[in-house]
Amino acid sequence: MNLSTKSVTAAINMFAGESGLKISVEALQDLRGELGSEANFQIDSERWQTKMAERIPLNRNPKVSIALVKVNRGQKEKLSEFGAIATLEVELSSTHERVDNLQQLIGDYVDASCDVLNRNQGLWSKGVYYAGGFNVEISPVSRGGLNFVQNATISFELNLWQK
Repeated sequence: MNLSTKSVTAAINMFAGESGLKISVEALQDLRGELGSEANFQIDSERWQTKMAERIPLNRNPKVSIALVKVNRGQKEKLSEFGAIATLEVELSSTHERVDNLQQLIGDYVDASCDVLNRNQGLWSKGVYYAGGFNVEISPVSRGGLNFVQNATISFELNLWQK
């Protein structure tokens, strides 16, 4: 398995795992007393353009996508044959009839994604290490077809190595 595939697979496993995004979203809902609605999403590695967000199926709202954006190879670690830093993005896209509900939904998933990253610093799989730190960008709400659309992107780096 190449390093780029390994990094995306490790990130998807971390966000979809037992201590992943679902636990964090449900904890936020529980704090507000809204636990009745189960967190309903699917994590994948598809990358859509912003214009496509209107076509998110209702059973996958919000759309959570993890993609590799950049790999930077440096020879900083002398003991490994291959070392790199991979930049990944978690893209959250949602569509809704009402702006206030949309902003709350995206905000919850941004907070939950940041919580997953904060709680899971360290070794994610063999050759994939998350040292911590991330950047969050939230786009403004826009009109898209029949509904309102909003996207958020969380970018972070993974250290990769292979012997």
